[in-house]
Amino acid sequence: MAIAAVPADIAPHSETPHRWGRRGMLVLIELLHAVAFLPLVVAAIPLLLAFHLTLPLLAEADRALARLAGANAPRALPPGKLWAWLRGRVVQAAFWKQDVPLVLGGTLLSAVGFFVAGIGGILVGVLAVGPFIASPEQPLEVSLRDLVGWSYSATSFGQVWWLEPIALVCLIILLGLLLVIGNLRCRMTAALSRPDEEARLDALAAEVGHLTSGRATLVDAFDAERARIERELHDGAQQRLVAAAMHLGAAELHAGRLAGIGSPAGRAAGPAVAPAGVIPSDSSGNPASTGRQAEALAALRADVRSAQEEVEASLRSLRETVHGIRPAILTERGLAPALRDLAGRAPLPTSVTVVGGDDDLAAITSPVATTVYFAVAEALTNAAKYAGPAAQARVEMVVTADGLTVTVGDDGAGGADPLFPGSTGLAGMTQRVESVGGRLLIDSPPGGGTRLTLTAPLIPPWARG
Repeated sequence: MAIAAVPADIAPHSETPHRWGRRGMLVLIELLHAVAFLPLVVAAIPLLLAFHLTLPLLAEADRALARLAGANAPRALPPGKLWAWLRGRVVQAAFWKQDVPLVLGGTLLSAVGFFVAGIGGILVGVLAVGPFIASPEQPLEVSLRDLVGWSYSATSFGQVWWLEPIALVCLIILLGLLLVIGNLRCRMTAALSRPDEEARLDALAAEVGHLTSGRATLVDAFDAERARIERELHDGAQQRLVAAAMHLGAAELHAGRLAGIGSPAGRAAGPAVAPAGVIPSDSSGNPASTGRQAEALAALRADVRSAQEEVEASLRSLRETVHGIRPAILTERGLAPALRDLAGRAPLPTSVTVVGGDDDLAAITSPVATTVYFAVAEALTNAAKYAGPAAQARVEMVVTADGLTVTVGDDGAGGADPLFPGSTGLAGMTQRVESVGGRLLIDSPPGGGTRLTLTAPLIPPWARG
Protein backbone atom coordinates (compact mmCIF):
# COMPACT_ATOMS: atom_id res chain seq x y z
CA MET A 1 0.00 0.00 0.00
CA ALA A 2 1.31 3.44 -0.84
CA ILE A 3 2.35 5.63 2.03
CA ALA A 4 3.93 8.74 0.52
CA ALA A 5 3.04 11.59 -1.77
CA VAL A 6 4.41 11.65 -5.30
CA PRO A 7 7.82 13.37 -5.38
CA ALA A 8 7.94 16.38 -7.63
CA ASP A 9 11.03 15.28 -9.46
CA ILE A 10 11.98 11.63 -9.82
CA ALA A 11 15.30 10.59 -11.32
CA PRO A 12 14.86 8.57 -14.52
CA HIS A 13 15.49 4.83 -14.65
CA SER A 14 18.92 5.41 -16.20
CA GLU A 15 20.03 7.05 -12.92
CA THR A 16 19.54 3.87 -10.82
CA PRO A 17 21.51 4.03 -7.53
CA HIS A 18 24.46 1.83 -6.82
CA ARG A 19 23.61 -1.85 -6.42
CA TRP A 20 23.98 -1.88 -2.65
CA GLY A 21 22.38 1.51 -2.37
CA ARG A 22 19.40 0.19 -4.31
CA ARG A 23 19.12 -2.78 -1.97
CA GLY A 24 19.26 -0.49 1.02
CA MET A 25 16.56 1.67 -0.53
CA LEU A 26 14.35 -1.39 -1.06
CA VAL A 27 14.75 -2.46 2.57
CA LEU A 28 14.07 1.08 3.79
CA ILE A 29 10.94 1.33 1.65
CA GLU A 30 9.64 -1.99 2.97
CA LEU A 31 10.27 -0.91 6.56
CA LEU A 32 8.38 2.28 5.80
CA HIS A 33 5.48 0.26 4.38
CA ALA A 34 5.50 -2.00 7.43
CA VAL A 35 5.46 0.94 9.86
CA ALA A 36 2.63 2.64 7.97
CA PHE A 37 0.55 -0.51 7.53
CA LEU A 38 -1.54 -0.25 10.68
CA PRO A 39 -2.29 3.51 10.32
CA LEU A 40 -3.40 2.90 6.77
CA VAL A 41 -5.59 -0.02 7.80
CA VAL A 42 -7.24 2.21 10.39
CA ALA A 43 -7.78 4.91 7.75
CA ALA A 44 -8.98 2.42 5.13
CA ILE A 45 -12.72 3.00 5.71
CA PRO A 46 -12.69 6.79 5.16
CA LEU A 47 -10.24 6.34 2.30
CA LEU A 48 -12.56 3.86 0.58
CA LEU A 49 -15.40 6.39 0.63
CA ALA A 50 -13.44 8.39 -1.94
CA PHE A 51 -11.71 5.45 -3.58
CA HIS A 52 -11.91 7.04 -7.03
CA LEU A 53 -9.59 9.78 -5.75
CA THR A 54 -7.45 7.95 -3.20
CA LEU A 55 -6.60 4.81 -5.21
CA PRO A 56 -4.93 6.71 -8.09
CA LEU A 57 -2.93 8.75 -5.57
CA LEU A 58 -1.83 5.65 -3.66
CA ALA A 59 -0.89 3.89 -6.89
CA GLU A 60 1.05 6.91 -8.08
CA ALA A 61 2.85 7.07 -4.73
CA ASP A 62 3.85 3.42 -5.13
CA ARG A 63 5.21 4.22 -8.59
CA ALA A 64 7.22 7.11 -7.20
CA LEU A 65 8.76 4.96 -4.46
CA ALA A 66 9.53 2.24 -6.99
CA ARG A 67 11.33 4.79 -9.16
CA LEU A 68 13.38 5.82 -6.13
CA ALA A 69 14.49 2.19 -5.90
CA GLY A 70 15.43 2.16 -9.59
CA ALA A 71 12.33 0.46 -11.03
CA ASN A 72 11.03 1.40 -14.45
CA ALA A 73 7.59 2.62 -13.37
CA PRO A 74 6.46 5.42 -15.70
CA ARG A 75 4.55 8.26 -14.15
CA ALA A 76 0.83 8.22 -14.96
CA LEU A 77 0.06 11.66 -13.53
CA PRO A 78 0.55 14.45 -16.10
CA PRO A 79 2.54 17.39 -14.70
CA GLY A 80 0.34 20.20 -13.44
CA LYS A 81 -2.99 18.41 -14.07
CA LEU A 82 -3.67 16.73 -10.72
CA TRP A 83 -7.38 17.45 -10.25
CA ALA A 84 -8.32 16.94 -13.88
CA TRP A 85 -6.42 13.64 -13.86
CA LEU A 86 -8.08 12.47 -10.62
CA ARG A 87 -11.58 13.30 -11.87
CA GLY A 88 -11.11 11.45 -15.13
CA ARG A 89 -8.96 8.54 -13.96
CA VAL A 90 -11.83 6.39 -12.64
CA VAL A 91 -13.49 6.14 -16.07
CA GLN A 92 -10.26 5.03 -17.74
CA ALA A 93 -9.34 1.39 -18.23
CA ALA A 94 -5.97 2.02 -16.55
CA PHE A 95 -7.74 2.70 -13.24
CA TRP A 96 -9.18 -0.81 -13.10
CA LYS A 97 -6.33 -2.60 -14.86
CA GLN A 98 -3.41 -0.86 -13.15
CA ASP A 99 -4.28 1.32 -10.16
CA VAL A 100 -6.67 -1.06 -8.37
CA PRO A 101 -4.46 -4.20 -8.74
CA LEU A 102 -1.40 -2.17 -7.76
CA VAL A 103 -2.97 -0.89 -4.55
CA LEU A 104 -4.42 -4.29 -3.61
CA GLY A 105 -1.16 -6.08 -4.35
CA GLY A 106 0.80 -3.43 -2.49
CA THR A 107 -1.50 -3.80 0.52
CA LEU A 108 -0.94 -7.56 0.58
CA LEU A 109 2.83 -7.13 0.41
CA SER A 110 2.66 -4.47 3.12
CA ALA A 111 0.79 -6.92 5.38
CA VAL A 112 3.44 -9.58 4.79
CA GLY A 113 6.18 -7.04 5.39
CA PHE A 114 4.47 -5.85 8.58
CA PHE A 115 4.42 -9.33 10.12
CA VAL A 116 7.92 -10.19 8.90
CA ALA A 117 9.37 -6.92 10.18
CA GLY A 118 7.40 -7.10 13.44
CA ILE A 119 8.23 -10.68 14.37
CA GLY A 120 11.76 -10.52 13.02
CA GLY A 121 12.45 -7.17 14.65
CA ILE A 122 11.29 -8.40 18.06
CA LEU A 123 13.36 -11.56 17.74
CA VAL A 124 16.50 -9.70 16.68
CA GLY A 125 16.01 -7.12 19.43
CA VAL A 126 15.65 -9.73 22.16
CA LEU A 127 18.64 -11.74 20.96
CA ALA A 128 20.81 -8.64 20.61
CA VAL A 129 19.88 -6.90 23.87
CA GLY A 130 19.34 -9.95 26.13
CA PRO A 131 23.03 -10.73 26.84
CA PHE A 132 23.62 -7.14 27.96
CA ILE A 133 20.85 -7.17 30.57
CA ALA A 134 21.64 -10.61 32.04
CA SER A 135 22.60 -10.35 35.74
CA PRO A 136 22.30 -12.39 38.97
CA GLU A 137 19.39 -10.23 40.04
CA GLN A 138 17.65 -10.63 36.65
CA PRO A 139 18.87 -13.83 34.96
CA LEU A 140 18.20 -14.40 31.30
CA GLU A 141 16.19 -17.52 30.67
CA VAL A 142 16.78 -19.27 27.35
CA SER A 143 14.23 -22.05 27.16
CA LEU A 144 13.47 -24.55 24.43
CA ARG A 145 11.77 -26.95 26.82
CA ASP A 146 8.61 -27.21 24.74
CA LEU A 147 10.59 -28.08 21.61
CA VAL A 148 13.60 -30.11 22.67
CA GLY A 149 13.27 -30.21 26.45
CA TRP A 150 16.20 -27.85 26.96
CA SER A 151 16.52 -24.62 28.96
CA TYR A 152 19.33 -22.40 30.08
CA SER A 153 19.65 -19.61 32.61
CA ALA A 154 22.39 -16.99 32.23
CA THR A 155 23.46 -14.35 34.72
CA SER A 156 26.21 -12.62 32.72
CA PHE A 157 27.07 -11.59 29.17
CA GLY A 158 29.84 -14.17 28.96
CA GLN A 159 27.38 -17.01 29.44
CA VAL A 160 25.14 -16.00 26.47
CA TRP A 161 27.50 -14.11 24.20
CA TRP A 162 26.68 -16.60 21.46
CA LEU A 163 23.23 -15.00 21.17
CA GLU A 164 24.84 -12.02 19.42
CA PRO A 165 25.93 -14.02 16.30
CA ILE A 166 22.47 -15.59 16.23
CA ALA A 167 20.95 -12.10 16.37
CA LEU A 168 23.19 -11.05 13.48
CA VAL A 169 22.12 -14.08 11.42
CA CYS A 170 18.47 -13.35 12.17
CA LEU A 171 18.99 -9.72 11.17
CA ILE A 172 20.52 -10.79 7.87
CA ILE A 173 17.60 -13.16 7.25
CA LEU A 174 15.15 -10.38 8.13
CA LEU A 175 16.82 -7.93 5.76
CA GLY A 176 16.90 -10.60 3.05
CA LEU A 177 13.17 -11.24 3.43
CA LEU A 178 12.44 -7.51 3.27
CA LEU A 179 14.66 -7.28 0.20
CA VAL A 180 12.71 -10.09 -1.48
CA ILE A 181 9.42 -8.37 -0.66
CA GLY A 182 10.80 -5.08 -1.98
CA ASN A 183 11.91 -6.70 -5.23
CA LEU A 184 8.49 -8.27 -5.64
CA ARG A 185 6.87 -4.90 -5.04
CA CYS A 186 9.11 -3.18 -7.60
CA ARG A 187 8.45 -5.86 -10.21
CA MET A 188 4.73 -5.69 -9.61
CA THR A 189 4.73 -1.89 -9.75
CA ALA A 190 6.74 -1.84 -12.96
CA ALA A 191 4.47 -4.45 -14.56
CA LEU A 192 1.32 -2.54 -13.57
CA SER A 193 2.70 0.83 -14.64
CA ARG A 194 3.42 0.08 -18.28
CA PRO A 195 0.88 1.47 -20.73
CA ASP A 196 -1.85 -1.02 -21.45
CA GLU A 197 -1.18 -2.86 -24.70
CA GLU A 198 -4.61 -2.13 -26.08
CA ALA A 199 -4.36 1.50 -25.06
CA ARG A 200 -0.92 1.73 -26.62
CA LEU A 201 -2.24 0.24 -29.85
CA ASP A 202 -5.17 2.67 -29.83
CA ALA A 203 -2.83 5.58 -29.20
CA LEU A 204 -0.50 4.38 -31.92
CA ALA A 205 -3.39 3.97 -34.35
CA ALA A 206 -4.62 7.45 -33.51
CA GLU A 207 -1.13 8.86 -34.03
CA VAL A 208 -0.84 7.07 -37.37
CA GLY A 209 -4.23 8.47 -38.31
CA HIS A 210 -3.12 11.98 -37.42
CA LEU A 211 0.09 11.58 -39.40
CA THR A 212 -1.77 10.15 -42.39
CA SER A 213 -4.31 12.95 -42.27
CA GLY A 214 -1.52 15.50 -41.96
CA ARG A 215 0.32 14.00 -44.91
CA ALA A 216 -2.88 14.03 -46.98
CA THR A 217 -3.48 17.66 -46.07
CA LEU A 218 0.08 18.63 -46.95
CA VAL A 219 0.09 16.77 -50.26
CA ASP A 220 -3.32 18.15 -51.25
CA ALA A 221 -2.33 21.65 -50.21
CA PHE A 222 0.96 21.38 -52.08
CA ASP A 223 -0.82 20.11 -55.19
CA ALA A 224 -3.44 22.85 -54.99
CA GLU A 225 -0.78 25.50 -54.42
CA ARG A 226 1.21 24.21 -57.36
CA ALA A 227 -1.90 24.42 -59.57
CA ARG A 228 -2.70 27.91 -58.29
CA ILE A 229 0.81 29.21 -59.00
CA GLU A 230 0.76 27.65 -62.46
CA ARG A 231 -2.65 29.18 -63.19
CA GLU A 232 -1.71 32.64 -61.94
CA LEU A 233 1.55 32.65 -63.87
CA HIS A 234 -0.16 31.39 -67.01
CA ASP A 235 -3.15 33.70 -66.84
CA GLY A 236 -1.38 36.68 -65.30
CA ALA A 237 2.32 37.32 -65.84
CA GLN A 238 2.60 35.21 -68.98
CA GLN A 239 -0.32 36.94 -70.72
CA ARG A 240 1.03 40.35 -69.78
CA LEU A 241 4.44 39.48 -71.16
CA VAL A 242 2.79 38.33 -74.41
CA ALA A 243 0.89 41.62 -74.61
CA ALA A 244 4.08 43.59 -73.87
CA ALA A 245 5.93 41.74 -76.65
CA MET A 246 3.11 42.50 -79.08
CA HIS A 247 3.10 46.18 -78.13
CA LEU A 248 6.86 46.39 -78.58
CA GLY A 249 6.53 44.76 -82.00
CA ALA A 250 3.88 47.27 -82.98
CA ALA A 251 6.08 50.11 -81.70
CA GLU A 252 8.94 48.89 -83.88
CA LEU A 253 6.64 48.87 -86.92
CA HIS A 254 5.47 52.39 -86.13
CA ALA A 255 9.08 53.54 -85.79
CA GLY A 256 9.84 52.01 -89.19
CA ARG A 257 6.90 53.81 -90.74
CA LEU A 258 8.01 57.10 -89.25
CA ALA A 259 11.44 56.63 -90.79
CA GLY A 260 9.79 56.02 -94.17
CA ILE A 261 7.48 59.03 -93.92
CA GLY A 262 10.38 61.41 -93.46
CA SER A 263 11.85 60.65 -96.93
CA PRO A 264 10.63 61.97 -100.32
CA ALA A 265 9.82 58.42 -101.34
CA GLY A 266 7.96 57.95 -98.08
CA ARG A 267 5.88 61.04 -98.69
CA ALA A 268 5.03 59.81 -102.17
CA ALA A 269 4.41 56.20 -101.23
CA GLY A 270 2.80 56.78 -97.85
CA PRO A 271 3.77 55.08 -94.61
CA ALA A 272 6.47 52.69 -95.76
CA VAL A 273 10.13 52.12 -95.09
CA ALA A 274 12.42 54.32 -97.20
CA PRO A 275 14.38 52.59 -99.98
CA ALA A 276 18.04 51.88 -99.37
CA GLY A 277 20.27 54.86 -100.16
CA VAL A 278 17.52 57.47 -99.74
CA ILE A 279 18.21 59.97 -96.96
CA PRO A 280 15.04 60.91 -95.06
CA SER A 281 14.27 64.61 -94.74
CA ASP A 282 11.63 66.58 -92.96
CA SER A 283 9.01 68.76 -94.65
CA SER A 284 11.32 71.73 -94.73
CA GLY A 285 13.94 69.76 -96.66
CA ASN A 286 16.72 70.59 -94.16
CA PRO A 287 19.37 67.81 -94.58
CA ALA A 288 20.83 68.28 -91.04
CA SER A 289 17.44 67.99 -89.41
CA THR A 290 16.65 64.99 -91.57
CA GLY A 291 19.89 63.25 -90.51
CA ARG A 292 19.21 63.77 -86.82
CA GLN A 293 15.69 62.48 -87.25
CA ALA A 294 16.94 59.35 -88.98
CA GLU A 295 19.51 58.69 -86.25
CA ALA A 296 16.89 59.12 -83.52
CA LEU A 297 14.47 56.80 -85.27
CA ALA A 298 17.20 54.20 -85.80
CA ALA A 299 18.16 54.35 -82.12
CA LEU A 300 14.49 54.08 -81.14
CA ARG A 301 14.01 51.02 -83.34
CA ALA A 302 17.15 49.41 -81.87
CA ASP A 303 15.94 50.01 -78.29
CA VAL A 304 12.48 48.69 -79.08
CA ARG A 305 13.94 45.60 -80.77
CA SER A 306 16.23 44.97 -77.80
CA ALA A 307 13.35 45.36 -75.34
CA GLN A 308 11.23 43.01 -77.43
CA GLU A 309 13.97 40.38 -77.39
CA GLU A 310 14.30 40.66 -73.60
CA VAL A 311 10.55 40.30 -73.15
CA GLU A 312 10.46 37.27 -75.44
CA ALA A 313 13.37 35.71 -73.53
CA SER A 314 11.56 36.35 -70.23
CA LEU A 315 8.42 34.85 -71.73
CA ARG A 316 10.28 31.69 -72.74
CA SER A 317 11.82 31.44 -69.28
CA LEU A 318 8.43 31.94 -67.65
CA ARG A 319 6.90 29.24 -69.84
CA GLU A 320 9.64 26.84 -68.78
CA THR A 321 9.04 27.76 -65.15
CA VAL A 322 5.29 27.23 -65.48
CA HIS A 323 5.94 23.91 -67.16
CA GLY A 324 8.27 22.92 -64.34
CA ILE A 325 5.71 23.84 -61.67
CA ARG A 326 2.86 21.89 -63.24
CA PRO A 327 2.66 21.23 -66.97
CA ALA A 328 -0.65 22.22 -68.49
CA ILE A 329 -0.69 19.03 -70.54
CA LEU A 330 -0.62 16.99 -67.31
CA THR A 331 -3.75 18.74 -66.06
CA GLU A 332 -5.57 18.83 -69.38
CA ARG A 333 -4.70 15.48 -70.98
CA GLY A 334 -3.32 13.22 -68.26
CA LEU A 335 -0.13 11.41 -67.33
CA ALA A 336 0.52 9.41 -70.52
CA PRO A 337 0.54 12.42 -72.92
CA ALA A 338 2.54 14.38 -70.34
CA LEU A 339 5.23 11.67 -70.27
CA ARG A 340 5.42 11.69 -74.08
CA ASP A 341 5.76 15.47 -74.03
CA LEU A 342 8.43 15.15 -71.34
CA ALA A 343 10.36 12.67 -73.49
CA GLY A 344 10.29 15.15 -76.36
CA ARG A 345 11.78 17.81 -74.10
CA ALA A 346 14.38 15.51 -72.54
CA PRO A 347 18.05 16.37 -73.19
CA LEU A 348 18.75 12.82 -74.45
CA PRO A 349 16.88 10.53 -76.87
CA THR A 350 13.98 8.98 -74.96
CA SER A 351 11.31 6.49 -75.95
CA VAL A 352 7.98 6.14 -74.13
CA THR A 353 5.78 3.03 -73.94
CA VAL A 354 2.41 3.11 -72.19
CA VAL A 355 0.34 -0.01 -71.53
CA GLY A 356 -3.10 0.34 -69.98
CA GLY A 357 -6.77 0.84 -70.67
CA ASP A 358 -8.37 4.24 -70.97
CA ASP A 359 -10.39 3.72 -67.79
CA ASP A 360 -7.29 2.80 -65.80
CA LEU A 361 -5.36 5.78 -67.18
CA ALA A 362 -8.25 8.09 -66.32
CA ALA A 363 -8.36 6.70 -62.77
CA ILE A 364 -4.87 8.02 -61.91
CA THR A 365 -5.44 10.76 -59.34
CA SER A 366 -3.75 14.14 -59.52
CA PRO A 367 -1.31 13.62 -56.58
CA VAL A 368 -0.08 10.33 -58.04
CA ALA A 369 0.19 11.71 -61.58
CA THR A 370 2.12 14.76 -60.38
CA THR A 371 4.50 12.66 -58.26
CA VAL A 372 5.16 10.18 -61.07
CA TYR A 373 5.67 12.92 -63.65
CA PHE A 374 8.28 14.80 -61.65
CA ALA A 375 10.00 11.57 -60.57
CA VAL A 376 10.39 10.62 -64.25
CA ALA A 377 11.53 14.16 -65.08
CA GLU A 378 14.22 14.03 -62.39
CA ALA A 379 15.28 10.55 -63.50
CA LEU A 380 15.71 11.75 -67.10
CA THR A 381 17.64 14.80 -65.91
CA ASN A 382 19.97 12.57 -63.90
CA ALA A 383 20.39 10.26 -66.90
CA ALA A 384 21.35 13.18 -69.14
CA LYS A 385 23.81 14.39 -66.51
CA TYR A 386 25.54 11.14 -65.60
CA ALA A 387 24.80 8.51 -68.25
CA GLY A 388 27.10 9.92 -70.92
CA PRO A 389 26.73 11.88 -74.18
CA ALA A 390 25.74 8.87 -76.31
CA ALA A 391 23.24 7.40 -73.84
CA GLN A 392 19.60 6.77 -74.58
CA ALA A 393 16.69 6.50 -72.17
CA ARG A 394 13.42 4.63 -72.16
CA VAL A 395 10.25 5.10 -70.14
CA GLU A 396 7.75 2.28 -69.74
CA MET A 397 4.46 2.65 -67.86
CA VAL A 398 2.02 -0.18 -67.16
CA VAL A 399 -1.32 0.80 -65.62
CA THR A 400 -3.86 -1.65 -64.20
CA ALA A 401 -6.76 -1.35 -61.82
CA ASP A 402 -4.40 -2.32 -58.96
CA GLY A 403 -1.86 0.44 -59.59
CA LEU A 404 0.84 1.59 -61.96
CA THR A 405 4.44 0.66 -62.56
CA VAL A 406 6.84 3.04 -64.28
CA THR A 407 10.33 2.02 -65.32
CA VAL A 408 12.95 4.57 -66.35
CA GLY A 409 16.17 3.09 -67.73
CA ASP A 410 19.25 4.21 -69.59
CA ASP A 411 22.30 2.53 -71.11
CA GLY A 412 24.79 4.80 -69.41
CA ALA A 413 27.61 4.27 -66.93
CA GLY A 414 25.41 3.28 -63.95
CA GLY A 415 26.74 3.38 -60.40
CA ALA A 416 23.94 5.47 -58.86
CA ASP A 417 23.77 4.93 -55.09
CA PRO A 418 20.80 6.38 -53.17
CA LEU A 419 22.67 5.87 -49.88
CA PHE A 420 25.62 8.00 -50.98
CA PRO A 421 25.78 11.21 -48.89
CA GLY A 422 25.48 13.41 -51.97
CA SER A 423 22.48 11.57 -53.45
CA THR A 424 19.90 13.96 -52.05
CA GLY A 425 17.93 13.93 -55.31
CA LEU A 426 17.36 10.18 -55.19
CA ALA A 427 16.48 10.34 -51.50
CA GLY A 428 14.01 13.16 -52.11
CA MET A 429 12.51 11.28 -55.04
CA THR A 430 12.02 8.22 -52.84
CA GLN A 431 10.31 10.28 -50.14
CA ARG A 432 7.94 11.91 -52.63
CA VAL A 433 6.97 8.54 -54.08
CA GLU A 434 6.39 7.13 -50.60
CA SER A 435 4.15 10.11 -49.78
CA VAL A 436 1.50 8.72 -52.16
CA GLY A 437 1.91 5.14 -50.96
CA GLY A 438 4.41 4.07 -53.61
CA ARG A 439 7.88 2.56 -53.70
CA LEU A 440 11.00 3.37 -55.67
CA LEU A 441 13.62 0.73 -56.46
CA ILE A 442 16.98 1.64 -57.98
CA ASP A 443 19.18 -0.82 -59.83
CA SER A 444 22.39 0.77 -61.08
CA PRO A 445 25.35 -1.61 -61.36
CA PRO A 446 28.59 0.08 -62.46
CA GLY A 447 28.82 -0.04 -66.23
CA GLY A 448 25.34 -1.54 -66.60
CA GLY A 449 23.15 1.53 -66.82
CA THR A 450 20.53 2.69 -64.34
CA ARG A 451 17.02 1.34 -63.93
CA LEU A 452 14.44 3.02 -61.69
CA THR A 453 11.22 1.13 -60.99
CA LEU A 454 8.38 3.14 -59.48
CA THR A 455 5.22 1.48 -58.22
CA ALA A 456 2.26 3.43 -56.88
CA PRO A 457 -1.48 3.02 -56.36
CA LEU A 458 -3.88 4.93 -58.58
CA ILE A 459 -5.35 6.55 -55.47
CA PRO A 460 -3.14 7.41 -52.45
CA PRO A 461 -3.99 5.46 -49.28
CA TRP A 462 -4.95 8.62 -47.40
CA ALA A 463 -7.42 9.63 -50.15
CA ARG A 464 -9.46 6.43 -50.02
CA GLY A 465 -12.81 6.53 -48.35
